[in-house]
Order: sequence, then C-alpha cells, then structure tokens
Amino acid sequence: MLKRDISSTNVLIAAAGGMIGSGWLFSPFISAQIAGSNALISWVIAAIFMLFIALPLCELGAMFPISGGMTNYPSFTHGNTVGFLFAWTSWLSYVVMTPIEIQAILQYSSHLFPTLVLKNTSAFELSGLGYIVAIGIMLFVVLLNSFGIRLLAQCNRYASLIKFILPSIAVVSLIHVSPSFANIQIHLTDKAAWAEIFSALSVGGIAFAFTGFQNGLMLAGEVINPQRNIPIAILGAVLIGFVLYFMLQLSFLMAVPHHYLINGWSHLSFPGDSGPLVGLTILVGLGWVAVLLMFDAMFSPFGTTLVYTAATSRIVYGMALNHHLPERLTTLNRFKIPTWTLYVNFIVGALSFLPFPGWQKMVAFLSSCSILSYGIGPVCLLAMRTLQPNRARPFRLSASLFFSYTAFYVCNLMLYWCGFDILWKLDVALFVGLVLHLGFKKRNIFSCGKSLFWFVGYMGALLLLSYFGSFGGINALVFPWDVVMIFPLSCLVLYFSQRVIVNDEDHEKALSEILRMESVEA
Repeated sequence: MLKRDISSTNVLIAAAGGMIGSGWLFSPFISAQIAGSNALISWVIAAIFMLFIALPLCELGAMFPISGGMTNYPSFTHGNTVGFLFAWTSWLSYVVMTPIEIQAILQYSSHLFPTLVLKNTSAFELSGLGYIVAIGIMLFVVLLNSFGIRLLAQCNRYASLIKFILPSIAVVSLIHVSPSFANIQIHLTDKAAWAEIFSALSVGGIAFAFTGFQNGLMLAGEVINPQRNIPIAILGAVLIGFVLYFMLQLSFLMAVPHHYLINGWSHLSFPGDSGPLVGLTILVGLGWVAVLLMFDAMFSPFGTTLVYTAATSRIVYGMALNHHLPERLTTLNRFKIPTWTLYVNFIVGALSFLPFPGWQKMVAFLSSCSILSYGIGPVCLLAMRTLQPNRARPFRLSASLFFSYTAFYVCNLMLYWCGFDILWKLDVALFVGLVLHLGFKKRNIFSCGKSLFWFVGYMGALLLLSYFGSFGGINALVFPWDVVMIFPLSCLVLYFSQRVIVNDEDHEKALSEILRMESVEA
C-alpha cells in the first residue's frame, strides 16, 4: 500500500509548483510572437477553460483517491483498451516532461557554459557533453524520488517557494522600469486576431504552461484527507498559475523596447532571446534581476522535474494495476515507492532527448497529449453517475451535464487549435500505443468492444475536421465556422461515449481489483 504522507499544503504546492517549470521561461516570448498584446486574452481564455476542465476531475479525484489518478478512470468506465489509450496519452505527456525541463535548464545554462548546447538554423540542441549532464540530472532526480514521497514533498515545498518568488520579482521589476502601456494594444475586431489568440493558446506554450495542475490527482493515493485536499489542490493550482503567468506576460509586453517592434510582434527578436526573460532584463538594464532569473531558470525547471518524475511513475504504476503493463511494475521498495516505474521512465526519458532538438519542438505535441487526457474528466464523470449513482461523493459537481459538455467542448477546441500537423502525429502515437497494447494482451482489434470504435471514431472525426479546417488544414472550412462545428461534434462524441460504457459486472470487477491492490483507505 502506498503511504499517505502528503499534506494539503504540499499537494497544493505540488500541483501549483508543477505548473511553474520551463513554461514561464519561454511562453511569454513565443505567445507575443504569435498574438502580440492579444496574448493576454489567450491567458484569460486558457484559465477559464482549465477551470471548466478541472471541475469534473475534482469529483472523480475525491471519489477515487488512487495513484495514477485520472489515468485509471477510463478503465473503470470504458474497459481495458480505451483505459489504456487514455493512460498512454497521459504517460506520453508526462514522460518527456522531465527532458523538456532539463533542456530548458541547459539552454539557459549555456549563457555560462556554452559547450552544453549547439545552435543550428532552427533550434538549440544538446551537445555530447550536454547530453551526459542531462542524463546525470535525470538520474539524480530518480534517486531522490526513490527515498520516499515525504522527502520529495518537503523538498518541493521549499523549491516551489523560490519558483514563485523569483518570477514575481521579475514581474515587479519589468513593470517598474517600463511603466508605459504603449505596447499593450488589444485588437479583437477581426477574425485574424482571434485565430492568433487561439493559436497562441494551443501552440504558443500557454496550454502547456497550465500542464501540472493535475499532479494532485496523480499523487492522490498518498494524500492525507484526499476528499478535501484534492479539489483544493486542483482549483487552487489553476488560479495561482494564471495570476503568475498573466502578470509575466503583461510585464514582458510592457518592457520590450519599442524599436524592436518596428516589424511587428511576429518578427520580435532581440539579443539574448534564446533565454528571452534573461535577455530582456539585461536589455532594459536590470542586470541584478537577470542574475536571479539565470539562477531560477536552472532551479525552477529542476523543481518541476521532481514533481513530474514522481507523477509519471504513478501513471505507470496505475497502468500496471489495471493490467495494461506487467504486474512487476507494481512492486514497491521499503519506502513504499514504485521503483521499477521510476527506472522505466528514466530510460524512456533519456532516449527522448534524441528525436527532439529543442524545447519549442516538443511543446505543441505535448500540449495535444495533455489536452486529450483532460477529456477523461467529463467522459468518466457522466459514466460514473450512471455506474455508481449511490457512491459517496465528497465533492459533488452541480449541473454536471452542463459542466461536462462544456469541458469536453473546450478540450476539443484546444486540440483543434493545435493544428492538423500536430493532430496527425498524435493519432500516430495513439496507433503505436494500441499496437503495443494488443501485442501485450495477445488480442485482436475486433475483440476490444464497442468503446474502442467510439474512441477511434472520435479521433478520426476530429482529424478529418482539422484537415478541412483553417488551423493547419486546407481551409475548406473557414474560421470561425470550423470552431462552431466543433460544438456539435463534441456533443455527439460525448453522448455516444455514454452508450458504450462497460456493464455493471465488468465495472465492479475493474474497480474492486484496483482498489484491492491499492488498499485505499476511505
């Protein structure tokens, strides 16, 4: 049995701290290039969307405070195969988070140690030395995670305080030296501006920046009084993250010297923009802030790797509990930590450095994985209302139909805004996962039940709409009608998801098995 050692404060910090990684180091710059001052609107929309997405997850997380969190829910409601595909998606979005954060550390560190990275025409890549250093950092994080969740939570508590303090200093300093709002010009009257707002949200790093609020769910099996503390952690993390990121974006926009904007925000470039916040603070004469940011640019992502290494291991642990993966991965060490899962993720994370040349290349794809995994909430909440109508719900979501349909719609909007080039890659990744799952189970696709065909139809329909749409497609379906069409598609998909839920016997079998193995205490 996993040990319940995480307090309400620590789980909130784990969720909020998980959001403050490398996103704040790059998102304000990339979003400004895509949408200019309108990037502020992107942050507001993203925060509202994330609150809608978080609400169904609060009810489910309080009902089932188990390790692996939301990756388990689809197995309870839609069977083993669909459960695996959602868990696979969540795992994809988590397992390469540590490499992303470490790439951010080394990219900023290259200001002091230039031999860590190589600059090509489109991105920064790790050098041979950089790769060795990255592996060393990952191994150290794995070892630290092996010694107990309480140690991790305490370390992350103090790390997160620094992660919040130093960006806040940057916000105050940038606004102080640039009190003019001359750069802030919101334009919402034309379709192109809204398209840029939505693109910045999905591919500019904004949706990626919110990734991490669900860490409270991943660690739910080790949270004290989860019925109260999990909703506090999820909703609190979204609000805390929004305030910090919005103010970072505002201060960044205000501080950019006007002569660097002669060719518009889309061509924004200035000395040192490989580490944009550090480069900007130096540009406006805030050398001492630049020093602090250089420290935090290495420290903040490291704190995030601590959280994500723990959360990712719990995803694999949950997949093993659901019999998606070998049962050996459920083995715990003497500190009640699933050590095997830590080292499996370490190997995959180390290999993932090779195909991705830099931070920017990974973010859009990982955002799509995270957003798809968020769709678990509304789908499983409505199914649980059918399968478990009388189960105690410490946090019961009122107007569940409205919030579920809205949450599912905004998930699909953000997926669509990622663009066709990202969505087809996501579908390929899901296909690879399905092949591996069927091979492990020694099954064929026709034995997987109706729920699999619902999921395949869902992803196929979204990909087809994206192909004809205006976000990376052939623009046969023009903006904003493509966005409008996402609504009936979402309603139909969510409706049919409730027609293919498992029967009561299979549901109870799956639920009782994982609760037995997890030995969850009410």
